[in-house]
Amino acid sequence: MLLALLLAATLPSEWTLAGQQAICGSGPRTRTFELKSEEKLVEVGNGLKAQVMTLGGRLAPVLEACAGDTVTLRTHNEGEMAHGIDSHAFRVDPEKFGPVDAGGSVEFTDVLRTPGAFMFHCASGPVTDVHIKSGMWGAMIVYPRKLLPRAREVAILQGALFGTPNDAKVIYGDTAMMARNEPYTMTFNGRLEHETVRASPGELIRVWFVNAGPGISSPHVMGTMFDRVSASGNPRNAEADVQTALVPAGGGAMLEFRLPANGMYMLVDHDNLRYLNYGFAISFVAGQEEHAVHSMHH
Repeated sequence: MLLALLLAATLPSEWTLAGQQAICGSGPRTRTFELKSEEKLVEVGNGLKAQVMTLGGRLAPVLEACAGDTVTLRTHNEGEMAHGIDSHAFRVDPEKFGPVDAGGSVEFTDVLRTPGAFMFHCASGPVTDVHIKSGMWGAMIVYPRKLLPRAREVAILQGALFGTPNDAKVIYGDTAMMARNEPYTMTFNGRLEHETVRASPGELIRVWFVNAGPGISSPHVMGTMFDRVSASGNPRNAEADVQTALVPAGGGAMLEFRLPANGMYMLVDHDNLRYLNYGFAISFVAGQEEHAVHSMHH
């Protein structure tokens, strides 16, 4: 257990969002997000590291804005090859997405009028797929201006790692595995170890979910169901009492649920349960000591 805690300490913190009330405040704002494009060796948990490409220096970064905000997204390419950036939250000329060679910058601005949980990712022409699967993607949450019911808000970003760990426990990207859509394992928030989300029985939990792929994600919480699922994360697209949601690759959702009683409830992808052994689950706990999901794979 001590070893697991030490390993977890080397990972970036799991996403704790500022949330809708803090971000939306009293009115629209002007925001600028700047993300470096760079290659990095990062910790992914369970004693493993991965050589990846990143936007913002880590896997699965999250940006927060509110509908009506004027947002500028900028990336400076400090990598070794051409990179750009595409955000699904924007309605702009895609030629603005780049790519640019090392040393260059990409920047575009838009008023974000559509709320949701949106994917952003590297835009680099025919190699965009490889760059996304190498780690260059994240989520931009655009909260609706109208306040939602108060809830515990969490970001969960689904992706994958492509490449088998070597003897030094480092994963290097395998383009053949990427081409076949056959990951070594799927990930939540770019990692294989996860902090427990604690809530009281009956407390509303709101998950802003983005799926980078490959494939459709089928999120399900064992022991309960979603009170509301909003496709693309837009409250206008709400469905009630959903057992398992469907989130396409490159898409998002807003998932709302409650823990019915004391216990541990696991959020999983029902289509990828084979990766549970690698820590591919998020634990939500009510009224118990904290649990952590760690891999049993060695």
